[in-house]
Amino acid sequence: MTTTKKILITLGDVGGIGPEIVLKALNFFDPGNVVVVGSSEVFYKTAYELDLPVPKNFEIIDIPFDFSKLKPGEPTPENGKHSMLSLIKCCELAKDDIARAIVTAPVSKKSINMAGYNFSGQTEVLKKLLKPKNAEMLFVAGDLRVLLLTRHVKLAEVSHSLKTEKILASIITLVQSLENDFNIKNPKIALCALNPHAGEDGIFGLEEEYFLTPAVKQLVEKYSINVEGPFPSDTLWAKAAKASFNGEKLPYDAYVACYHDQGLIPVKMLAMDTAVNMTINLPVIRTSPSHGTAYDIAGKNIADFQSMVEAIKLADSISTVKIC
Repeated sequence: MTTTKKILITLGDVGGIGPEIVLKALNFFDPGNVVVVGSSEVFYKTAYELDLPVPKNFEIIDIPFDFSKLKPGEPTPENGKHSMLSLIKCCELAKDDIARAIVTAPVSKKSINMAGYNFSGQTEVLKKLLKPKNAEMLFVAGDLRVLLLTRHVKLAEVSHSLKTEKILASIITLVQSLENDFNIKNPKIALCALNPHAGEDGIFGLEEEYFLTPAVKQLVEKYSINVEGPFPSDTLWAKAAKASFNGEKLPYDAYVACYHDQGLIPVKMLAMDTAVNMTINLPVIRTSPSHGTAYDIAGKNIADFQSMVEAIKLADSISTVKIC
C-alpha cells in the first residue's frame, strides 16, 4: 500500500449487499483516494455476476475468503470471520497512521458471533481495537444529527445504563465532535426523555428526576454546554420532522436519544437512504451506511447504495479538514 493516507472501505458481510453497494459507490469517487479492504475474489466475482463496472487504478488489500463457502442471503461463520479480519486490518493501518478514514459496509452481528467473536457491533470492535477514551455512535443526515446514549442493549436494560456520569461523558464527546468535525460552535443540543411525558413528575418513571435532569444541570452549569431537556420524545421529534418537511433549519444542532429505536426511527423516517452512521472520538474518522446487510436482496443487484455514497463523502469531507 502507498504511504499516502487513503480512505479504507470494507466489504462488510459478503453474504449481504456489502460488496454490491461498495462496487456501485466506488464509481462516484476518485479511485486514487480509496482502498478496498476485503476479499479480492469476492469483489471481482460480484462485479462479474452483477455486471457492475469496476473502477480502474484503485488498490485492494486482499483478505482471504473461500469463495466456495459464500452463501448469499444468510449469516455464516466464514462471513463473520472475513468481516472481523477486514476491520482488524483497517484498525492496524489506522494505528500505523496510514488510514485517513475508515468506511465500513454493513456486517451481521450473528455472523460475527458465529465466528467466535463476542461483539454486539462494529462500534464495539473499533472501541476495543483503537482504545479511545470514549467513543459514541452518531447518525448524520444533513443537519439532522442523533446520538444514541445506549446502543445494542436489551430494552429492559436501558434504564440501568442511563447513569448521570455516562450521560455527561456522551454529551461532552458529542459537543467535541460537533465543534471539531462539523465546525459548529456552541452547538444547541436536545436530550430525549426516557419515559412518556418525561416521567410526568415521577408518575411514569424516575429516570428523568434521578439521572437525566441532573446531567443536564451539570452540563449547563459546570461545562457551559447548551443542552436542553429532557423533553418528551414524541413532541421533540414531531417538531424536528415538521422543520425537515418544510425545508427549514432544525431546532437543534443535535439530538440525544436514550436508546436505539428512540433515535433511529426518526432518522430512518426522515432520511432512510442518506443517513450515515458515524463513530465519533476515535483516532480515525469512521463512517458506515445506516442500514444493515439486507440478506433478502443480496445478489439481486437492486440494493440502494446512496447511504454508502454519503458515508464515503462524509468521511472524505471530515478527514480532509482534519489532516490539513
